[in-house]
Amino acid sequence: EDAYKKLFYHFYPILLSFCTTILNNKENAEEVVSEVMLKVWTMGEELNHVDNLTVYVFKAARNKAYDVLRKKNREIATIALADNMEEYVIDKNSPENLYVRSELEQYIGKIIHALPTQSQLVYRLVKEQGLSYKQVAEVLGISLNTVETHMRLALKKMRLALNAYLNEEK
Repeated sequence: EDAYKKLFYHFYPILLSFCTTILNNKENAEEVVSEVMLKVWTMGEELNHVDNLTVYVFKAARNKAYDVLRKKNREIATIALADNMEEYVIDKNSPENLYVRSELEQYIGKIIHALPTQSQLVYRLVKEQGLSYKQVAEVLGISLNTVETHMRLALKKMRLALNAYLNEEK
């Protein structure tokens, strides 16, 4: 029971974020994650046969989320924040820099939101969840080359948009 609690507290927030990205609805995402975690709980000894638990729970969550999407015919959408904002803000505590950071975070969120859905998911899994390209390919059920392509395109679009934004500020 203690081991399950540790697993639950470790995976719940990241799976909730992942499923919210896919479903664009936190309540549905909470249901999906709860179902996945319940499945993990009821697996018992079968859990010993899982090679990579992280990939397993992400795949299970993805499959459940896609089931919900198929049933409700929803489009996949998301807003995400980049994880390297510190590059653009030197003194995080000054009011001016706090404002600039907030504005930049919103802008980056819009850039990511404008990316194609699959590119958004790849970006979030790699940059926010720290998964390898190979793990992302397994989780999303796509090839490694496709993951690389989505990541390259996402980073290129972000770089171009940020350069335009930063040049606009000057």
